[in-house]
Amino acid sequence: MALEYGSTKRAMMTFTVGALFGGVVAMLVVSSEVLMDGVNKPLPNDGLRRQSYIRALQETVGDLTLQAGRDQGQGYFDTIESEAFMQGGEDIPVTGPPPPLKVTSPTEFQALNKGKEKSRVRVLCWVLTDPENHDSKALPAYDTWASKCDRTLFITTKSHSFLPTVVLNVTEGRESLLQKSIHAFKHVYEHHLDEADWFLKADDDTYVIMENLRHFLSNKDPEEPVYYGFRFNSIRPDTKNGYMSGGAGYVLSREAVRRLVTQGMDDPRKCRLHSKAPEDLEIGRCLEKAGVLAGDSRDEEGRQTFHCLSLQDHVLGNLPEWLHRYSTYPVKSGPDCCSKHTISFHYTEPIMMYVLDFAIHHIRPYGQCDRKD
Repeated sequence: MALEYGSTKRAMMTFTVGALFGGVVAMLVVSSEVLMDGVNKPLPNDGLRRQSYIRALQETVGDLTLQAGRDQGQGYFDTIESEAFMQGGEDIPVTGPPPPLKVTSPTEFQALNKGKEKSRVRVLCWVLTDPENHDSKALPAYDTWASKCDRTLFITTKSHSFLPTVVLNVTEGRESLLQKSIHAFKHVYEHHLDEADWFLKADDDTYVIMENLRHFLSNKDPEEPVYYGFRFNSIRPDTKNGYMSGGAGYVLSREAVRRLVTQGMDDPRKCRLHSKAPEDLEIGRCLEKAGVLAGDSRDEEGRQTFHCLSLQDHVLGNLPEWLHRYSTYPVKSGPDCCSKHTISFHYTEPIMMYVLDFAIHHIRPYGQCDRKD
């Protein structure tokens, strides 16, 4: 009888533990499906209401439209005033993943830095994107790091209500990245050269820590012809100084932009404007021919500050063989992968934009909050 009781008791315990385990697994599966459902499924046409992220008309810079002849490569710019899309403070629907936190808006950022213009490093950021990625990638970038630039431009082929866009008349696709970049540099040179000291190019899946970029540039002269980024060795014999990864982002001095446009792009012997080569490689070649130096962006301990892969790839060591082969400087993983004043990461998922922004700006280890470095 005791044996039977013991067996029954063990059976009941086994059943109870199994039921609890099964319930936990089921909850995790359901939670995971719900989370992924919110990330991957298309949103309804009326979008999501995001009061804290709605930008009023005065917070935008308007849409800058470029009509460029496809064959001639010539174009003209026309500033189009944005229509008033907010009345009486009402929030309006926008598409894209719901932001989990409040990020400093462009207006708030400018107010915080009012009066510091003479001491701050002024950075204009232009970001390559396309209409398909406006809501899913470009908007998270603008909600987080890109709104901290002194001027932000999204280079695309269609305007967007909440993004400051430069609209180009080109065909979208990887083969058009060079043309989009050329038009972007020409537009910046013709319309914004005096508004910034440095000019950052990034992709819509690049995450940039603007505070660290300004710190890096603070002791450098924008009148020197130089640019910085994650440096690759060129496989082409006519580009001796290498070039900077486009995905990691690269930043040009004011003089570098001036020379790129006036001494490079105006001379077909220096810049092949219709080349089928990758955008970053061809821009690097053009900059070298225009007399612009490829600078060293590593920190004092030799660690990289610009990164052409994601944060997790660099930390966990998921580094492809080609990266070691073509990188100008040694590439490391783990704690030594990245400078403590790291500037950028590529291949950043939209949700990770918000996670990184929150972790970087709102979490500090106890005892290190007041350190000045």
